[in-house]
Amino acid sequence: MSESLDFPVSSSIPALPRKASPVAPQERLDVIDILRGMALFGIITANMRGFDAPAEVYFNITRLFTGHADRLAQNFVDMVFQGKFVTLFSFLFGVGFAVQMSRAEQRGTSVSFYPRRLTVLLIMGLIHSWLIWWGDILVGYALMGFVLFLFRKRSQKTVMIWAFALAAADVLMPTGSWIWSHFHPAPLAAASIPNAAAAAARASALQHVISIYRDGSYFAIAKQRFHDWATENWPPIYLVTFVFPRFLAGLWVWRTGVFQNLEAHRPLLKKLCWAGLTLGVLADAWALVVAFVLKPPGGQMTFLSLTQIYCRDLSLPALACFYACLVMLAVQNPIWKKRLLPFGAVGRMALTNYITQSLVCTWLFRLTHLYGKVGPLWDFVPTIIVYGLQIPLSVWWLSQHQYGPLEWLWRSLTYGKVQPMKRIQNPSDDEFAMAQA
Repeated sequence: MSESLDFPVSSSIPALPRKASPVAPQERLDVIDILRGMALFGIITANMRGFDAPAEVYFNITRLFTGHADRLAQNFVDMVFQGKFVTLFSFLFGVGFAVQMSRAEQRGTSVSFYPRRLTVLLIMGLIHSWLIWWGDILVGYALMGFVLFLFRKRSQKTVMIWAFALAAADVLMPTGSWIWSHFHPAPLAAASIPNAAAAAARASALQHVISIYRDGSYFAIAKQRFHDWATENWPPIYLVTFVFPRFLAGLWVWRTGVFQNLEAHRPLLKKLCWAGLTLGVLADAWALVVAFVLKPPGGQMTFLSLTQIYCRDLSLPALACFYACLVMLAVQNPIWKKRLLPFGAVGRMALTNYITQSLVCTWLFRLTHLYGKVGPLWDFVPTIIVYGLQIPLSVWWLSQHQYGPLEWLWRSLTYGKVQPMKRIQNPSDDEFAMAQA
């Protein structure tokens, strides 16, 4: 499950031209490119089980893969990657929005380019959703981006209140289910009673979907893909209670000046790093204890189930904070910054890399006829290979060009003018080339 997949960032913006235009390479903050690039590894790791099996299996691998090795591998992915990096991507979207608004304000130019930018992203997302993979995040990001635009002049206090209020809604919904179960226990308990005929029908339907994605015509696949996309993305409450609060958090944090002066905030980053790691690990550990040791009854919301949901929800921002702060601390060391810069190349062309991941992986499982046959354990193999290739390819591409191919298209359509693709060498823009040494 990404703008901002390619948003410009800057630490200081003196004497900017008054005409709205894409950011120059020397205006970027390396740390945000690096964060976005590393987050793409988390994204492909979490998404891989959606490339090799139907949507139904994505949300419950035991529908198809019941082996201990696959379940162990999926629990590892859930603890380390799942939800953590989409949290980080959503946060970075808010950061990118704040940067673009601040650049426009300092230039004294209109921000009318931003709705156009989101419109182009929305179109790209629909193409990605309907023609490549149902699990797209671009459509949701674009739609929530229009809402975020309404907050560009809101105070920090207002932004924080809305972020906490919407995030709290994520907590209230399962709490409501738990309260409901106390007043209506019988229907929920009955719903958990296994039905052999229903289970057989469900298994047959799942195999039918697998056969479509693995052996069906492209038209049949597109039809099934559209059905999966529409089913899994409606109602869009996930965007409002999960994605949008993280947008607001990114907007809020950028305004505090942390990214603009990492060294001055080093003590704070250390504290947040350790706090995020501690809370995240403890929360995920309890969720695993509930799932595999205490084992609350399925089909009914119990207090144990509720604590498991709370812990899962807590671990996402906690570990995302840990990952982000760890990178923000590491880049302050010249040696580590040089080592991490290749990930920044991946992040600078993240839109291209994100869609390429979907394109390559969906066709890989189709052409090899492995769709629906290999589970989470074997998913690590294509994950490492595909992402591992994207690092040197991104470094090489950006040594010759200013933007990734889709970033170039996005910018050109946004500004209504063909952008120069060839890289203009600048003495201050040689770090990625140095990273290859």
